[in-house]
Amino acid sequence: MKPATERVAVEDGSIIADLLRAALLFIWLIIRVPMLVVLAFLEPFVRLLLSGIAVLSVLAGLVYKGSSVPPPIPFWVTLCIAVGCLMLIPVYHGLLRLLSR
Repeated sequence: MKPATERVAVEDGSIIADLLRAALLFIWLIIRVPMLVVLAFLEPFVRLLLSGIAVLSVLAGLVYKGSSVPPPIPFWVTLCIAVGCLMLIPVYHGLLRLLSR
């Protein structure tokens, strides 16, 4: 059996840990909710912007590929930019899902 002083020390440590955990949770809630509101409000604009950049970069790559003008950016780079923009949309939705938990 442990002496009373050791039991009190363990209980004090758990109380401090619980208070610290509650404080961190409160800070996370204060940060999370405004970020979620802003990102949810901007979601249609971000989706439209990323989709537009993807479509325009593919069109620009195809136009430069079909013309005799040397492109400022190689064709495969424009396709990679388009794919990257399209892959950022699910990342944005994942971030929204993470913040909404």
